[in-house]
Amino acid sequence: MPIMLYPKCWRGRNDCEPVHCIDGVSTDLTEEQMMTLDYTPDSFVCSGCVRTGDRVIPQDMYRLCFKNKVTDEMSDNDIQDLSSVIAVAAAAINLDAVRKVNSGTLEIPAEN
Repeated sequence: MPIMLYPKCWRGRNDCEPVHCIDGVSTDLTEEQMMTLDYTPDSFVCSGCVRTGDRVIPQDMYRLCFKNKVTDEMSDNDIQDLSSVIAVAAAAINLDAVRKVNSGTLEIPAEN
């Protein structure tokens, strides 16, 4: 089964094939703009695969981008780097959950 890739790089680059993106958009977009990706997001986090000929370090094929009003980061990573980033983020989320439970906070997900 083929994997559906994200159709657009919000940086306008062509050295990386976008895999997945979560973008933050303003609320005044039309449905057509959303469907055609005819807008510039306020913020985004994205992952992609750097094309073979464009890699500075051959094994660093996984690109991570994060951009908002104050931060603009882009890094190319190998599989060990990427798994370390995920592990560190998971540990931070776990710590947050432990602190909430220990303080008596109960979170109930909102229904859509």
